[in-house]
Amino acid sequence: MSTSKPKVLLIDDCDADRYFFKRNLRKVAPDAEVVEFVYAEDALRYLKTPGRDPVDIVFVDINMPRLDGFQFADAYHALYPELKGHARLFVCSSSINPADRQRTDDHPVIDGFCEKPVTRGVLGELL
Repeated sequence: MSTSKPKVLLIDDCDADRYFFKRNLRKVAPDAEVVEFVYAEDALRYLKTPGRDPVDIVFVDINMPRLDGFQFADAYHALYPELKGHARLFVCSSSINPADRQRTDDHPVIDGFCEKPVTRGVLGELL
């Protein structure tokens, strides 16, 4: 990670999943700034905010109402095709559906798949 205080964008409609993610993140990156959203549309609005600080890494749940993780990735890519390689994007799911993993591998802006709950070990590797 390029900064000592990573900025993490967390998008998940499940309160418990967000809680455990943040708890694990605090163990491996206590100084991380977490910006969290329940809905992907709200996260996209945030990303469009002029003058906001850059985001280092994005974690988005695959299965969400209104806009799922893949739809978010498509919209993110349309907004910021130049960001590939700057803000890394990971989709998360408690499902181990092979089709989801294949879609992750095939998507131009998704950097990887994280099984939920995202463990301290995985967060430590990614940060």
